[in-house]
Amino acid sequence: MFKRIAVSFAPKPRPHHIPLPGFKFPAHQLLHSLLPRCRSMNHLKQLHAHLIAAALLDETLTLAQLISFCSLSPAGNLCYGRKLLEHAPNPNKFMYNSLIRGYTNQHSPKEALFLCRRMLRHGLLPNQFTLPFVLKSCAEASALEETLVIHGLIIKLGFESQIFVMNALLHVYSSCGPIWFARRVFDEIPSRNAVSWNSMIGGYSQLGDCKEAFSLFKMMRESGLVADEFTLVILLSACSQAENFELGRLVHQYIEVSGAKFDLIVRNALVDMYGKCGRLLMAQRCFDTMDVKNVVSWTSMVCAHAKHGLIEVARDLFDRMPERNIVSWNAMISCYVQNGLSHEALDLYDQMHASKEKPRNHLDMRHRLDSKGQHEGKVLDYGWNQASEHGSK
Repeated sequence: MFKRIAVSFAPKPRPHHIPLPGFKFPAHQLLHSLLPRCRSMNHLKQLHAHLIAAALLDETLTLAQLISFCSLSPAGNLCYGRKLLEHAPNPNKFMYNSLIRGYTNQHSPKEALFLCRRMLRHGLLPNQFTLPFVLKSCAEASALEETLVIHGLIIKLGFESQIFVMNALLHVYSSCGPIWFARRVFDEIPSRNAVSWNSMIGGYSQLGDCKEAFSLFKMMRESGLVADEFTLVILLSACSQAENFELGRLVHQYIEVSGAKFDLIVRNALVDMYGKCGRLLMAQRCFDTMDVKNVVSWTSMVCAHAKHGLIEVARDLFDRMPERNIVSWNAMISCYVQNGLSHEALDLYDQMHASKEKPRNHLDMRHRLDSKGQHEGKVLDYGWNQASEHGSK
């Protein structure tokens, strides 16, 4: 009896679904409290449904947060975010920026550029957050016409002083546009940083103009900027393509004199450069002095000796590799094919097929190699083309 009387005086718990009188929880605050708990699109769709039922989805900030999650979260879904944008009563720049960034990060440049055009049609001008991602998509899609339009907007909107925007524009022109477009943009950047210099040096390197690339490298040093590993790899790659040993050796001297401990990628680029230039002893010396070697290091040495017809040395290196990739296999196979050793090439190809590394067109390549007796010349050309396709030169 006593317990029942005591319980009768206890306060009744208020049901959690009944709101407190006169209290309204703002939709954006609700979203902020729930979004961090979203771990999947299922969670977000449930939240979306509750917001619709509560008539809270009309708030622009609420919808923008949902689109941001769909676009930028690892658990997001760009298609769902796109549908949210299409049904938004008043889409804003933040919504477009989120989706453009998401598509750019997912290497879908056509969708990103489509959204940019749609954004402009709706009277929304891009800002400093939109432009770098749009330009990145232009570079990936080699969309020069769209780049010229964006360049005009940059001038019109006064973003020429924004280094991130100008570096993105420079990257597009240096990678897929006329090089003199890139040089003009580069010369007009008021305060260049390492990214600016690397993009311009990379543009000349891509064209095989290692002399102009090296000239810019000297200008970069004179401006007081220190070359980073990206600069050095770009220069060494240019020297490799042009087989310019003299300039490559100057870059190596700079590395040694600077005393900086550069990453493995720079050491690999040195081995590759000396190998491509036919300086195999210097390539071997760089290779031997490396504290750490990876599959790229070993493959560069195999490719270097294979290119110059040193079959036994190349095969010895190939057999001693701790691990191999598709480039390693194709370098060795092309070495056999180029030297008329079709049987050895076929045997090695079968070993590659038995391993985890397989070319995309296995059956076609196997058939052509197997026809070595009747079409020897075609097999030689085919073997070399396959090696080039997978990175061996």
